[in-house]
Amino acid sequence: MSSSISKKNPHILAIPWPATGHILPMVDVAHQLALRGITITFAVTPKNLYYLNPLKSLHDKTTNIQTLVLPLPSHPSLPAGSENMQDVTQDYFLYMVEALSQLHHPIIQWFKSHPSPPVAILTDAMNTTWTHPLASILGIKTISFLPSNQYLGSTVWSYYKEMKKEFFNGEMLHNTIESWGLVLTSFTEIHDKSFDAFKAIAKHDRVWGVSPLLPVQAAGSERGGPAAMPSHEVLAWLDSCPVDKSVVYVAFGTEITLNKQQMEALGDALDRSGVRFIWAVKKPGKGVENDSGDQSVVPNGFEDRVAGRGLVIKGWVPQSMILKHRAVGSYLCHLGWGSMLEGLMGGVLLLGWPMQSDHFYNKKLIVDELGAAIPVCEGLGTIPHSAKLAQILADSLQLNRPERIAWMKIRDKALNAAKQGGSAYKALDDLATQISNFTP
Repeated sequence: MSSSISKKNPHILAIPWPATGHILPMVDVAHQLALRGITITFAVTPKNLYYLNPLKSLHDKTTNIQTLVLPLPSHPSLPAGSENMQDVTQDYFLYMVEALSQLHHPIIQWFKSHPSPPVAILTDAMNTTWTHPLASILGIKTISFLPSNQYLGSTVWSYYKEMKKEFFNGEMLHNTIESWGLVLTSFTEIHDKSFDAFKAIAKHDRVWGVSPLLPVQAAGSERGGPAAMPSHEVLAWLDSCPVDKSVVYVAFGTEITLNKQQMEALGDALDRSGVRFIWAVKKPGKGVENDSGDQSVVPNGFEDRVAGRGLVIKGWVPQSMILKHRAVGSYLCHLGWGSMLEGLMGGVLLLGWPMQSDHFYNKKLIVDELGAAIPVCEGLGTIPHSAKLAQILADSLQLNRPERIAWMKIRDKALNAAKQGGSAYKALDDLATQISNFTP
């Protein structure tokens, strides 16, 4: 690791939560801060280093992006080699936090030996049980990063009180609220009331909505890692689709794995619907296999039956590129916040199947409050009715659906927020300015 950080540039340490949907948005924020003169050191474990490749490539002529690569301490309850939540299930959440918390001492040693140590820690809220105390020991500020809707919406205050009942989650949320500042991957035009509620809870105005953000991409470096199917092949397939908004994209993020019955119901629905589609199938990770091996199994003969009309990709996909393509019209997803934002920027209608955690809060916002997405079903173990789902898939491509019209109005607000002078752009400017005013 290079230590040639300019003393003129304020320096912060970024500690992401090891999940794709958390690392990538922090990378996007770091890119924007680096463009505004902030130096960022990313603390990551070896297997998560590749997420930073596009960011490092874009800033290779400066010292604004640095890395601190630390081995993940072993934990008796974590499967060997697991360094990212996509390798395991949500049941391993607490064990991952406990393993990461053992990086406390190595980071202190690094900090003490650094010629220009950071003036703040930009930490994912999932890490605050140990990063907030760490910042206190180091005598620097904590800026909490929240890449989800879990803490937002009209229920933010009741959610805060509810979470305090559980010691671990209550501690995490308490430390997040006690942070010097909060960076939210949202924008005030969609969340104005919840921003005010969060400021009231935190008792200060240092709350920044910095989304939507342009995804960090660089030539020669694939976002999130190498795709299971080369991007040019996916692009060629999409280019061959003669009608705009005629393709349904199906994907459930990096942490959701469907069981055999769900895969069969979804496959049957795609078959019956007659629509063109791309289906991204996640490979099961450590901790999600079972004795019958029925996770992520594409139904027998399915790919032959839909050849030409459908594309099944097993593994990582160039999702942002797919969602922005003119041929894609709708997106069946779990309503993870990052996926929702990518769908918004791509201009595709969302079909919601919330599975866990913040997905249900996102559904409440986008379906119940805004009327800007189509509900499909709910629950991690729910098996959808294939005939009903087939009809939803086919109907979702209609351009005059009220949900699509409402979603496109929200998209216009998002694009304006991201422009120079927009709310998200100004929030990034203010965040960088305030960090620049920190004194070592």
